[in-house]
Amino acid sequence: MRGRWLSVVKLNFLNKLKIFQKLKKIKHIEFIVVGVLAAIIIFIVFADFNKPQTKTTSSEISLNKSSSTFEYASQLENRIEGTLSKISGAGNVKVLLTFNGVKELVLAKQTDEKTSKTTNSAANGTQNSTETSTVSTEPVLVNENGSTNPIVLMEILPEIKGVIVVAQGADNIRVKLDLLKAIQALLKVDSSQVEIFAGN
Repeated sequence: MRGRWLSVVKLNFLNKLKIFQKLKKIKHIEFIVVGVLAAIIIFIVFADFNKPQTKTTSSEISLNKSSSTFEYASQLENRIEGTLSKISGAGNVKVLLTFNGVKELVLAKQTDEKTSKTTNSAANGTQNSTETSTVSTEPVLVNENGSTNPIVLMEILPEIKGVIVVAQGADNIRVKLDLLKAIQALLKVDSSQVEIFAGN
C-alpha cells in the first residue's frame, strides 16, 4: 500500500516537472510572466484610486457653515430648555430658534505677495520696465492630533429671528409671563419675536 502511494506521489511530481519543462520551452516566457505581474500591479493601483479619498479642501477647512449653525442652535436650545424648565410651574419645556444668516468663523490668514519685473528694449535703445504683483491669501493651519485645522480668531454668531417655546404650564398666565421674561433676558429679543404655547 505504501509503495503504491509513493508511486502516485512520484507520478504527480514527474507530471509537474513535465509542465515546468513545457513552460520553459515557450518562447519569451519571461516577458509573459512580467506582463502578468504588471497587469496585477495595475489592477491594485486602480483599485486604490477608486477608493474614496479623504482630502482636506479649503471649503472643509473654513467649516461647513450650515452644520455649525445647526450645532450652535441645538446647544443653545438645550441650555434654554434646561433653564426654563426650572421656572415654577413650567414643567417640560421645548424651545425652537430661528436665525437670520449663519454662524461664521473669522480665520487667521497669511498673505503671500509676489512681484515680477519685466524689462523691454525699444528700437531707439530705451528700456521700459513693468512690474506685476500677485497677492494670495491662505488660512493659517495647525496640525493637532493628526488633523489639520485653521486658527479661529473670532466667531460671528447669527442674529436670532424668532423663538418658539412649548411648555406644559404655559396655559397659566403667570408662568407664560415668567417664560417670556426669561427668554428676553437670555436672548435679548423683542416680545414680538417670541411665541409661547401650552404643551401636553
